[in-house]
Amino acid sequence: MALRPIHPDQVLAVNVSRRWGEIRRSEATEGEVVLGAWSPWVGRSTTKQHFDADRIAVVLACRGGRTMAVYDVEPDSNGKRWHWTQSTPARIVFHGRPSERYAAQLHAPAPSWERGQGVPVKVLSLDSLVEGGDLSPDEAPAPQDHARIGHAVVTLAGPDHVTVSVPPHYTVTVTTREPDRSS
Repeated sequence: MALRPIHPDQVLAVNVSRRWGEIRRSEATEGEVVLGAWSPWVGRSTTKQHFDADRIAVVLACRGGRTMAVYDVEPDSNGKRWHWTQSTPARIVFHGRPSERYAAQLHAPAPSWERGQGVPVKVLSLDSLVEGGDLSPDEAPAPQDHARIGHAVVTLAGPDHVTVSVPPHYTVTVTTREPDRSS
């Protein structure tokens, strides 16, 4: 019986709240924080896996309810998409690059973790990104706070603050208009 190859079909959402400061302090690159070193194990187990690294296509870095970075998992020069760390217990480091295909997810609402929740990773279906659907119905933002237009994401970040996230090759034009005097 021949084994069928595994096709990456999942997204690994990782909580980077604790490590994001390393990027600002230039102690680590964004890629180092986002792609490594994640435990695939459930709790303290070393036999029951929370996720299968071979099925991960995209890694979403989540912080404060927003997606801070999106990386495609891709083979390195040796053809490996991930490797084990030498630490004990062993953890997984993915190989990849910032995603152009899913760049519209930047700054979009992300899965949230409850205070004290010990699992810094969540596994989602890749279809939730491909189809542009919400990550889950209970985590969807209010309609007036977030809109997806093609590959662009427009987010109302405050009463006078709008954030527009687009893939790298896009051009954005911003114009102002006269204040609405009818209100």
